[in-house]
Amino acid sequence: MSATRLSPSRRREDIRAWWAAHMKAHQDSGQSQVAYCRARGLDPKYFTLWKRKLREPRGSGETIEPARLVPVVVRAHKAVSPSKVAREKRSSEPATIVALRLSLGNGISLSLEVATGAIPTLVRELAGLRC
Repeated sequence: MSATRLSPSRRREDIRAWWAAHMKAHQDSGQSQVAYCRARGLDPKYFTLWKRKLREPRGSGETIEPARLVPVVVRAHKAVSPSKVAREKRSSEPATIVALRLSLGNGISLSLEVATGAIPTLVRELAGLRC
């Protein structure tokens, strides 16, 4: 008689179903987790691990929240005369570049290098985006 060997994916599904059945039985038993595990010879640490695994969405180790935009207000610190702006535009010096880094709570980050004069336009464009 030959033993039938299960594929790894089928074995994972069987183990998952076995632990899911224990989770359901524990809920129905009314016992504490420790008492339930002790009565059935289960390791409470593995029970907790599988409870967490079965609670999480499949295929991801963590729950990712949708990205949110945070309102930003850009204000000039002092008034600039139109003649000074005209002089700066004629100047051969390059515009001041500011490095911006936006870090989201889900681990995604965005780095930009923006001319200081373009920041108000960038903020207006971002404010107009629909998310």
